[in-house]
Amino acid sequence: MQKRFLVCLFGLALVAPASGAPWVRGFAIDNYEPAFYYAGKPGTTDDPGSDCPKGTNPNNNYKTILKTSWRSADQVDAAVKGVSAGFDPNGPTSQLLTYRGFHKDIETYINPFAAPDPGMQEVTGKIAEGFNLDGNAKTGGFTSPSGEKGIDNAFYRAWGCLMSFRGTPYHAYMSQRANDKMVDGMYTMVMRVSGNGDPMNDDNATLEVGYSPDHLVKDPNGNVLASYSFRIAKAAQYTRLRARIHNGVVETEQVADLYAPAFAWAESNRGEADFHKGRIRLVINADGSASALIGGYRDWRDLYGRDTFNVPSGGQTRETYTHQNQISAYYALKRNADGLPDPKTGRNTAISAAFRVTAKTAYVLDPKTPVVIDQPPGAFANFEIPDIERSLFVKATTTAQIQAAPVRHGHDPDGGSDPATPKDGKPGNDVQTSSRTPEPVASAVTVQ
Repeated sequence: MQKRFLVCLFGLALVAPASGAPWVRGFAIDNYEPAFYYAGKPGTTDDPGSDCPKGTNPNNNYKTILKTSWRSADQVDAAVKGVSAGFDPNGPTSQLLTYRGFHKDIETYINPFAAPDPGMQEVTGKIAEGFNLDGNAKTGGFTSPSGEKGIDNAFYRAWGCLMSFRGTPYHAYMSQRANDKMVDGMYTMVMRVSGNGDPMNDDNATLEVGYSPDHLVKDPNGNVLASYSFRIAKAAQYTRLRARIHNGVVETEQVADLYAPAFAWAESNRGEADFHKGRIRLVINADGSASALIGGYRDWRDLYGRDTFNVPSGGQTRETYTHQNQISAYYALKRNADGLPDPKTGRNTAISAAFRVTAKTAYVLDPKTPVVIDQPPGAFANFEIPDIERSLFVKATTTAQIQAAPVRHGHDPDGGSDPATPKDGKPGNDVQTSSRTPEPVASAVTVQ
């Protein structure tokens, strides 16, 4: 499916449409990350800036975070030596990091409220990318780089000073890792804009975002190539939005639930992201490429779960290799949650967030039959465990009852590196289910 289309196949495909003629522009995402505004020195990720006056959160003091009322000083000293000598994700230090609550039998990644809040440096700057999601310029606490007041991006406030997420656009550690995985074929995300007027100025346009089973194509230098074709899936990870275009800037409506592929850096944490009260702003560049912001309220427990429960780079790896304290990260998300209050408790279940993308021009096409969405968990050893752990975490935080950890059988695959294929070497081809009715296949229109 991925091949260049000859102009003759589309007739007037590359010719500007006459006024009122149907038109389509497609895009394949080549960069995707949380929209965290960085005000430190370019070329670094840890220097102080107006976003984080103290700089990036420092490395963990393991003697402090491993200390409990029931753990001996000798055990702590042994663990600290183990970390400095080289962390083993299946070793004894991992066990100590996993269990550090008020009782030795409590798995604290699943039950983080069982440990005290260690505190964390949060963003104190006043500039952020994102949207005024609640329509109130007096809330949110941020101003956009262009001067818009009331920007809601509490996810950035909570985690914007973490080492793995801090840096110039698309250069933070986790962004580079995630985008390397995406362009190497872990998943593909596409957007499509269509209308019946001027592609640069149209009050009755449509924007679609979704998953494609077709891989991105790279040149010998690793750059994603433009003008390839991609089928779009219209079940999970898909949303169709009404939009207006003014001078090449596409602004969508705000919808109750905007579904899209999730920002991911491992096979076990990719899937569907739900942006409650979500919207998209996409800017079409002169060369046909684009950049976009996707914003909305994300379930903060989902953000914590995707970051913490993974194979093989779970919470223990995050706490050793990326200087991140998962218990601090939990409390920061919970503390900054600012949307979708629970009807029973009144506690906010979601946190405002924005993610940014860049995209290459592409042909985004409707397949003749619905395409399959590759959903790898279950095809890999232990890949069902992260989903179970995430479910247990949500149950624990919802009920305030301690949940026991599931049993892992054997070691994680690939000795600590991200698995590329299941044990049988065949890619997963499970149909990803969704509670939503798939969109009907649209009729063909002129591709721009």
